[in-house]
Amino acid sequence: MTSVIEDNIEGVVAEAAQAEEAWQNALGLCGGMVRDGAAQPKADAPAEQQVAARSYTLKQAAKLAGVNQASLRVAAEVLALDSLRDPRGKLRFPVYTFKPTAADPDMREMIAGYERLRPSDLRAALGLDQRSLNGRLREAGISPKRMLWRDLRGLLDLPETYQEFRQLLSAAEEAVAAAEPNRRGGRSRRRRRRAARQKLRNRLIDSFPKWQNNWRDQQRLHLHVGEPNSGKTHDALEALKQAGSGWYLAPLRLLAYEIFDRLNGEGVACHLLTGEEYVPVEGARITAATIEMFNPLDSRACVIIDEAQMLADADRGWAWTRALMESAAPEMHIIGPPTARGLIEVLASAAEIPCALIEHERLAPVALAERHFTLETLPPATILVAFTRRNVLDLKMQLERLGRAVSVVYGSLPPEVRRRQADRFAAGETEICVATDAVGMGLNLPADVVCFYEVEKFDGKNDRRLYPAEVRQIGGRAGRYGMSKTGLIAAANAQDMRVIRELYAQEPADLKFARVAPTVEDLNLIPGNLAEQLTQWAELQSIPEELRAVITTADMDERIELAKMLADEEIKRLGLASALQLVNAPTRKTTRPYWLDCAYMILEGYQIPLPPDAPVPIQDGGDLDATEFSIACADIYLWLSRRREFAQFCEAQAQIREERREWSLSIHEALLRNLNTARRCRSCGAYLPSRHRYRICDNCFDDRRA
Repeated sequence: MTSVIEDNIEGVVAEAAQAEEAWQNALGLCGGMVRDGAAQPKADAPAEQQVAARSYTLKQAAKLAGVNQASLRVAAEVLALDSLRDPRGKLRFPVYTFKPTAADPDMREMIAGYERLRPSDLRAALGLDQRSLNGRLREAGISPKRMLWRDLRGLLDLPETYQEFRQLLSAAEEAVAAAEPNRRGGRSRRRRRRAARQKLRNRLIDSFPKWQNNWRDQQRLHLHVGEPNSGKTHDALEALKQAGSGWYLAPLRLLAYEIFDRLNGEGVACHLLTGEEYVPVEGARITAATIEMFNPLDSRACVIIDEAQMLADADRGWAWTRALMESAAPEMHIIGPPTARGLIEVLASAAEIPCALIEHERLAPVALAERHFTLETLPPATILVAFTRRNVLDLKMQLERLGRAVSVVYGSLPPEVRRRQADRFAAGETEICVATDAVGMGLNLPADVVCFYEVEKFDGKNDRRLYPAEVRQIGGRAGRYGMSKTGLIAAANAQDMRVIRELYAQEPADLKFARVAPTVEDLNLIPGNLAEQLTQWAELQSIPEELRAVITTADMDERIELAKMLADEEIKRLGLASALQLVNAPTRKTTRPYWLDCAYMILEGYQIPLPPDAPVPIQDGGDLDATEFSIACADIYLWLSRRREFAQFCEAQAQIREERREWSLSIHEALLRNLNTARRCRSCGAYLPSRHRYRICDNCFDDRRA
């Protein structure tokens, strides 16, 4: 008995020592300045107490900066503010750096730029009704769905600083309160609304998934971190083959295809499962899948989760969180860059999953080029990176006119075509691959040089400069192991080369948050129609306190837009579960009308409409646009056909799959030719210059002004 007690005491002492060491490491990042109002801790005080005195919690820092906590979280990531995670997983800001930051008017204004404004506050500050405000926003080209202060400052007669805006709003609210005869009743109603909202939030928190399970002590998570081309995926796949059953989970159909072919080519039977298709292989116990298709209840012996940095993706990150936290496989391999390490370790700790770190070194070194390359001087085996489909196709034409053989890879290109184009480049049939940042997502494109044609991109919300992590992820594709001594990262002009050097020298920011999405059970707790339920769910941020520092909600904007297109009665007829499944379809703005036609036919019990026919053969850029649109609609059709709720309305799926294959082949054949994809002026039909921002040429614009 004495021995057992001694062992327990030793275990407790060891754990306390480890905890103290972790707090000491955190203390080393906090500096010597103590918070105002906090007592100066004694030199021999526990490290946890000293960390608390020398740092601000998120709530304290947000109050000091005069912003909401959610805004400060975003600002801290985007502006790379000094911060740390303490051993309990809480986000903290060192006093010695954050106090002067919050006292600097310019820095306060930069942080406040990420404050999300409510329409009611704008109405009050400007003295407008909702209709007038909507009109003013339309004139300014601002979406009312996601209004950030940085996008509105100085517009709509608003002041230039957030502090002045708050003063203006406060004055407006005081004037309304003074004019309101029944203020007490108004405050009472607001209190009741707040109380009801808090009660709903608490119910949602209570329904949040409990990730600690009784099988956790039998699990082992292997966290593979390293730069691109460091052998992470190879080692994880070897473990999957050794395990004999399980899943490889990818962000892209293209990657799932690649692993499907690779394993079957090595004699390891493997199924393919994506949102649009299922290719069974006899005897297979391994499945290569897009991550949304993963079934945690059938995890089998081993699960690989690739590109784990996608945990933080606003739209799709929920699928990585679900796979990581709900997989029941005894063996898990998570693959990601070093920036994902801290977040994954915190999540693994929260779920009580034992985690082993495996660090990988690059197999071929990478360096910055001494000078920039022009289109004329690009060496063979170069990936030229642009961030819009239009620029990719323009560059293809320019390079072909210079006599270069070119492949292209961009997001809206069908996966089969992307793969054929990538294979031609890998085999040396083409010298240059012009690509968007899709090349940074694990695609097997061995290159000697990655050259950035531009250093800014549109991220779905704003035009912004690349992040250091993006430069490293994309640029890391340079360097072919065993084929080139050093991979080079370059730019296409001297100014951008300076920017790339600056970004590459910066340490990429660690990932801050993983994403979660609502379940049918969550939405059943929330009153209103589906669009209102999704909106409230996102706004309530109903995350348990212990996870709030590392978990946030997914972006619901596209799903909300689709839900708004359906009447309340139609959603009721579908049922909430089917309606939620329907709005999860892979749409974009241009394909929403086709999706709505499909929804109407499902509601009426008819077969959904076939995708629009594509022009064959493809003669010009307009035909290419139309074919890509037809394929995007076919993807919606095939996605619906793979859902149990809607499969009965998609009897033509075999026909659509064949047509989609033919359309993809026609795009590939068109890209093999010197296809003229240049845009034309919508007024006179003249070709528009590369990077021309408008839909009409300068001559037609001048004529209209005359």
